[in-house]
Amino acid sequence: MNFLSIIAFIIVFGLIVTFHEFGHFLLAKKFGVIVHEFSIGMGPKIFSVTKSNTKYVIRLLPVGGYVAMAGAEENQYLDYLNELRPGRTVTIGFSSSEPKLINYIDIRKIEDQVDQDGQLLLIKSIDYENSRSVSGFLNSDQEDYKSFKLSDYLTINTDQGEIAVAPKSRQLPNIALWKQAIINFAGPFMNFVLALILFVFLAITLNKVPVSTTKIEPIPNYPAIKQGLRRGDRIVSVDSVRIHNWNQMVREISKTNGQSVDLTYERNDKLSRISIKPRLVTQAGQKRYLLGIEQYSVTSGSLKARFSYAFSSFFDGSTAIWRALGNLILHPSLNQLGGPVMIAKTTNQAVNNGFFSLVSLTALLSLNIGIFNLIPIPVLDGGKLLLNLIEAIRGKPLKDRTNQTVLLIGVVFMILLMIAVTINDLLR
Repeated sequence: MNFLSIIAFIIVFGLIVTFHEFGHFLLAKKFGVIVHEFSIGMGPKIFSVTKSNTKYVIRLLPVGGYVAMAGAEENQYLDYLNELRPGRTVTIGFSSSEPKLINYIDIRKIEDQVDQDGQLLLIKSIDYENSRSVSGFLNSDQEDYKSFKLSDYLTINTDQGEIAVAPKSRQLPNIALWKQAIINFAGPFMNFVLALILFVFLAITLNKVPVSTTKIEPIPNYPAIKQGLRRGDRIVSVDSVRIHNWNQMVREISKTNGQSVDLTYERNDKLSRISIKPRLVTQAGQKRYLLGIEQYSVTSGSLKARFSYAFSSFFDGSTAIWRALGNLILHPSLNQLGGPVMIAKTTNQAVNNGFFSLVSLTALLSLNIGIFNLIPIPVLDGGKLLLNLIEAIRGKPLKDRTNQTVLLIGVVFMILLMIAVTINDLLR
């Protein structure tokens, strides 16, 4: 894999992940959920910038990304938050734009607090969940009693580092269930949007695009050519079902499941009828019945043909992935899966085949990742949507411990699957 292919892999994967995470990010912001971090990549941080109270981060390993929304981090640090109680002395810092709005609290020991610009506050009362207010005595002065509001973007400095504490109303688990489901679905949806954009880009920029037709190109030594079909013959019907495009023809032929197929075809403006029995072949470890025909190459530069090509490519790619997924469920095999190693190899081949091949691969990978994320496995978006459905049926969410257990199972499963797939890719 050369340097150009490595750069292409990073760009392709980065683009797909960015679109996916942007879907979650955009809808979370739309529904008022506070987003602490928008991260592309995993592992060590190589660049970050904070804008509108959200940290945007690029990390070293281009194998994923995430959007850290309010509602998860808060539950992880309940022990620290419980230290925000009356009688505790903390250092507070104020917003530069609103002098009486607290956006920073240091709950470490006084000797460990190094913020020289902050003020000490002896807490008398505090509510960081609902009213978002705190009152107490400034600088241990029993006469100087003050009340303040807490920022929605409050940061608390602890022995384990800084944590962000959002109001309950702006945490993901506390917004309407239908909004949670839309946020969870938004990631895969943006993958579909990206794929469609790329297919439209291809359709517009190519000199000419393939046109879906039922004209055939027989393959040597297969039943179709042996039964007399010729290059350019147009299939009109399959088992008396009228055919309008190539994909419909493929679907109708596949329904016969090895039985003889009655075809009506047109040659030189004359219709003929023929019966062909498919041949059973094994391809990539799968048994298939084939007549031995390919689509006859027809191209066009018309606007109608271009948009037809874009949408049919999107639809065909999606249905092919769903069929492959169904086959994987019925006939599990690691050989039907590909991890980062296989994607890198495929990207290298696409780079060698040219720019348009790389764009087409990116579109198909985006479809793959979008559909894969809809599988109902905990930690994937499909698993989160399943939990949303369970909550809707039960009328209440699962217990926190149950949620954590389900999530842990999903994480372990995905890690083991990734390891197995990567090893299998390397062996191949």
